[in-house]
Amino acid sequence: MNRQSEPSAQQKLANIRAPWVTGVAGLSIIVTGFLISIVNASIETPNTFISMTLQPFIFVGLGLLLYHIGQHVHAMNQNVILMVDGSGPTKHAPEAG
Repeated sequence: MNRQSEPSAQQKLANIRAPWVTGVAGLSIIVTGFLISIVNASIETPNTFISMTLQPFIFVGLGLLLYHIGQHVHAMNQNVILMVDGSGPTKHAPEAG
């Protein structure tokens, strides 16, 4: 594949909406699970079904957050490779003065 025609990391992240959506979804799942566990622990007789389902619920949230982080790391890695090759998006004009 020609490196000149390859889009930059910013363009890739702009075209892929999954990292932003998965990050928000993962964080909201974890926060929701935390709040549910606090409510469940504060009642007189905690519900065992809620207690058993919180762990997989939080694992799904963590998985979505890891996917979110991995997409950004992948895009940053490709951006660094393009900068090392000299065809990166950070070609700046020399500063005056």
